[in-house]
Amino acid sequence: MKTPAKRAARKAPNKLQGAVDLAREQWQVAKKAAKRAKQAAKLARREFKDAKKVVKRAKEDMLAAARSLQSSLVAAARRRTKPRVQAESKQAEPRKIAAKKAVAKQAATKKAAAKKAAAKKAAPPAPAKVRVVAKRPARPKPAPAAAEVVSTVPVEPAAPAQQETPSA
Repeated sequence: MKTPAKRAARKAPNKLQGAVDLAREQWQVAKKAAKRAKQAAKLARREFKDAKKVVKRAKEDMLAAARSLQSSLVAAARRRTKPRVQAESKQAEPRKIAAKKAVAKQAATKKAAAKKAAAKKAAPPAPAKVRVVAKRPARPKPAPAAAEVVSTVPVEPAAPAQQETPSA
């Protein structure tokens, strides 16, 4: 159960003075409540500003982490390509062998091409292919301008529908 608000120790000599005292007390209570609300709003604004700063800091940290991750990925990719460059010197000898094989293969293809050319020269020339061109149908010629047939029967205009007029 709520306790009533504290009242003045002495009683007012008349009803009017009592009403004035009661109004003053209520005004002071309302004033204190307003002061507390103002203080709470001030604290809420401060907390909001702090929260905004925390969010901003977290965003910066996230972006920094993303940058570091990206740089580490790039570094890892670089590290991955470097051993290949070093391995190239080790693989140079097998490549030389492969190059020799490629040269031999080219020579073989040249020989085969020469044989083909010689066989082609010896063979009788093939008859030239006849190119068949499909003809499109001729465009129809416009008909000579014929005289228009004019009717001698007069055209009767249709009777207009009668509209109802509102009676006043």
